[in-house]
Parts: sequence; structure tokens; C-alpha cells
Amino acid sequence: MSIKTLSIMTHIIYTTQQLQLKSIARLKQIYSEIGCTVEVSDKRCKDAWISAIVNYQASKVQKLTLAAPDEQALAQGELDSYIATQAQAVAPEPLRIVEISFDHHEYYAGNQLIASISHDDNHLTQRWVVSANRWL
Repeated sequence: MSIKTLSIMTHIIYTTQQLQLKSIARLKQIYSEIGCTVEVSDKRCKDAWISAIVNYQASKVQKLTLAAPDEQALAQGELDSYIATQAQAVAPEPLRIVEISFDHHEYYAGNQLIASISHDDNHLTQRWVVSANRWL
């Protein structure tokens, strides 16, 4: 784990280095706060509390890491489907993209210009400008 503190759900994930700086009383409190279920081998030993907390956190991070891609893939699939449906309603024929320059592209439906995307260095807050053709 990295040295910085991460937050998952409502619990902070502590690094071993951070836990080393805590007292046994604080380690016991953290153990309870995160709902740790790993058994502490020697309740008088600071390293035993640290080990239990770190191992418990690692098991939770592992479960979240394994679950995330499936949920993300499902959400991405739903979003892609929604975008495809909306694009078909707006422009039934495939869009044609014309690259005017590296930072300027035009989008056509058939021969009709429907949008232009360009980069504008003169604006401080919005560098990309999207212009949509309102006469469709």
C-alpha cells in the first residue's frame, strides 16, 4: 500500500507506517471502528494489532478490486447502449468525422454539418469549443 491514506466506503485504509505511529489504545479503537474480524494473536503487542488491521483491510480491498470491473463493465455497456440509441435517433446515418486540423474536427450526418469541435487558446476556462448546427 502507498503511504497516503485512502478511503473506501466509509472507512479509512491505514498504511502500516501510519499504524506504527498509533498507540495500542488507538489501534484497538481503529480495529473496532472498521469492524475488523481478524484475530489478534497477542493483545498486548502493538505489532499484533497492526498486523490484524492491515490483513483485514487487505481482504476488503481485494474483494472490492475483484467486484469493481464487473460492475464497471456493466455500467459502461449500459452507457454505450444509451449513447448508440440516442445517436441513432439524432443521426440515423453514420456520422462522418472530418479532421480539419489536429485541434479542429467537424461532424457530418450525410452532407449536413451537425457539429464542430475546436480548441481555443484565447479562453482561460473552456479551451474546447463545441458548436452544434441548430438548423437540423
